[in-house]
Amino acid sequence: MMKKKEIKKILQVIVFISLANLPFLTTVQIIGMDTFLDSFENPEQYICIQNNKNTILPDVADGKYIIIQKSTHPSFSLEKDDEIIYISEGEIACNKILDINSLGAIKSYYVTSGDTQPVYESQIIGRVVNIIDDNLWTSMSMKIWEISIQQFNINGVTID
Repeated sequence: MMKKKEIKKILQVIVFISLANLPFLTTVQIIGMDTFLDSFENPEQYICIQNNKNTILPDVADGKYIIIQKSTHPSFSLEKDDEIIYISEGEIACNKILDINSLGAIKSYYVTSGDTQPVYESQIIGRVVNIIDDNLWTSMSMKIWEISIQQFNINGVTID
C-alpha cells in the first residue's frame, strides 16, 4: 500500500501539472485547437495585440485582445463575414467583409464601414481570429502563449 507521503507527493505533481497547463487550455479554448497548433508551426504569422487607448484600432472596443493571422500565412484566405485589419487612407481599420468580388486574379472586398471604396489584398494586414476581453487570466494566458510560440516553435527544432 501507498504511504500518506507518497499520495501527497503524487497529488502535488498532479496539481502542479494541471496549473502549468491551464494557460494553454485557456488559449486553446479562446482561439481553437487548429489555430493553437498552427501558431507553433508558423509563429511569425500570428499577432496578439491589446487594444487600449494607445492602439490605433478605433473600430474595436478598448480592453480587448485581438488575435490576428497575418495575410502572409501560407493558407491565408478570406470569406464573407470575416473580420479583417487593413490600411485605408493611411489609417488602420478593422471591419467585417460584406462582399467579395473577383476580376481575374484581383479580389476586392467590401466592408461594413459604409465606405463605397473596396479593400484590395495589398491593403490587408490580416484576418482577426478572435477578439477577447482583457482580464488578468486572459492577459497571463496570452503572454504565456506568445512566449511559447516564439521559444518552442516546430520550425526551430533541429534533430542531429
